Amino acid sequence: MLPKSGRPRVLTVALLALLAGCAEISYQGYSGTPRPDSELAIVRLWTPTTTNVFSSPGLLMKEIDGHAAGEVGRTSHAYLLPGDHEFQVGFIQVRAYNLLCGALCDAIFNKPRTFKATVEAGHTYLLKYVDDEKGTVVLEDKGTKYDPRCLKAREFREAKC
Repeated sequence: MLPKSGRPRVLTVALLALLAGCAEISYQGYSGTPRPDSELAIVRLWTPTTTNVFSSPGLLMKEIDGHAAGEVGRTSHAYLLPGDHEFQVGFIQVRAYNLLCGALCDAIFNKPRTFKATVEAGHTYLLKYVDDEKGTVVLEDKGTKYDPRCLKAREFREAKC
């Protein structure tokens, strides 16, 4: 058992570890040291819920250029070198068949989509679902002045994105 003087220190360390586990992080999609934002493209790896999961799917980036795009649910955005990239996006959507046959139907009907896009330095991009026959996913270019708070789920609502 720890003496009373050591307990606050252990409690502080445990609390910091817990908070670090909940923190949103970014993904560096290139090797080497971090570069300035002006030399990179920033891609938000999730979409906000605009209606509900029954009528409009949520999107989560699964892979970028064949590599896992960070930790799903914790990684908020990616820093990428300008140029061509391949993206794989997963869907978060509930339909009637999900209620009938669960995960198997979800795996069949909500298969991840793969698409290619070109990104430019200094620009920010968002995932966008195109409600067409194919359920196309694209990157929407938000330009160079996009509010960085809109990249993080916890700050998204406060920033009025």
